[in-house]
Amino acid sequence: MMNIERQRRYRTHLLVLVYLITMIQGIHVGVFGFELPAEREALYAIAYALVLTQVCIVDSRIVGRPLPLSTYWLVFFLYGIAVPICVVRARGLRGLGYVAAHLVGMLLMLLASSVVTGMLLGTF
Repeated sequence: MMNIERQRRYRTHLLVLVYLITMIQGIHVGVFGFELPAEREALYAIAYALVLTQVCIVDSRIVGRPLPLSTYWLVFFLYGIAVPICVVRARGLRGLGYVAAHLVGMLLMLLASSVVTGMLLGTF
């Protein structure tokens, strides 16, 4: 089992990965417009589900309230609902603030990367 400091670094790397996935998705939006092919949407959904499930697992271990192993698949398949629930379960109402802050950050990353890409390509 990893020590707490290593888990925190790992969680930080996972969150950076979430923002990188969001940036790549924004670049695709800037290139292809807001109608992404279904295959790409599915690819992004799987990538988010994998990384955010791991974020929930690691974060719950850091705060000392680990998720039961039997719930990992639920978090993966229902990540849009399960991630906020897991963070609030682990951190209380303060976790809702963390979720909201990261959601706003991801939306800003998506918007900025799509607008910059669109401006560079002249599609916006």
